[in-house]
Amino acid sequence: MNPFFRTALTALAMTALATPAYPWGVEGHKALALAAGQELTPEARSHVIQILGSDDLATIAVWMDEVRAAYFHNGPLGTDPEALKFNAEFPKNGEWHYVDMPLGTKAYQLDAPFATPHDVVHELEEAVAVLEGGGDHRITKREALCMIVHFVGDLHQPFHVGNGYYQVSAEGAVTLVTDPAAAKGLPNDKGGNALFFGPDRFDELHAYWDDTLVRKVAQTKDEARLATVLGGQIAASKGAWATPGDYHHWPEAWATESIQAANIAFAGVVFGAETPDNRGGIKSIRITLPANYDATCVPLAEERLSKAAYHLAEILNAIHWSG
Repeated sequence: MNPFFRTALTALAMTALATPAYPWGVEGHKALALAAGQELTPEARSHVIQILGSDDLATIAVWMDEVRAAYFHNGPLGTDPEALKFNAEFPKNGEWHYVDMPLGTKAYQLDAPFATPHDVVHELEEAVAVLEGGGDHRITKREALCMIVHFVGDLHQPFHVGNGYYQVSAEGAVTLVTDPAAAKGLPNDKGGNALFFGPDRFDELHAYWDDTLVRKVAQTKDEARLATVLGGQIAASKGAWATPGDYHHWPEAWATESIQAANIAFAGVVFGAETPDNRGGIKSIRITLPANYDATCVPLAEERLSKAAYHLAEILNAIHWSG
């Protein structure tokens, strides 16, 4: 499916909901931003304050999603001048939130098949370059910081990186294809957005990860309480999550981790009937989740959120800020 059509579908779904649905949910993005804020060095904190006027990263945690909605004149930024200018400069920024890698991908590489020049990894690294005085001059430092805070979160959501590709029979039966070479040209599930485990039109596996699993991590809808749980996981890690190598390429390693996590998220899922869309892709696939899905995936969601918070602080602390 055309990536921009995927973005449009997501935005239309957001419009239909009373409360907008964002990747990791508002709760997840704000919670990991709050937890990351507790791990900033004094230098990184001073630069954040210089850009934002405060050190509260949670205030910008969903700005990129609100900008995406504003493209369709929806949400709190629907008439915001900065958002309108950003969308005019970058009309396809909705495609920056993800990359569709087959589950059998061994490691994300910038120039590998299925990576694109404007996927979440490329744009995250672009934002780092802007904060260091380079990169795309159309992106302000504030916007670059918004991008980093949000995209580090997106990059750690397994369905923003790992994607199901399928062979579909004439009868609509599907076979999951994980090998990247065999997956090339096949229809995909749009990051789990086409996988339906229930009768409601919003019973999507992607949405289950964005919202339901996030709430189940700490049994709360309160981002501050969830942030406390994530902070405890960061403390317990004792630095084991530190990313080796050049920090300019850390997002590539984090994407590889998310592919591995996506394989766990797909484990045991039974695929049923497929409904095609009118563009030759997949509109929906009925799935059955294994009985132990939450027992496996709630801890995984907690780990991914906690690592996102840790890595967000890690990269903000590593950046050689300009100005």
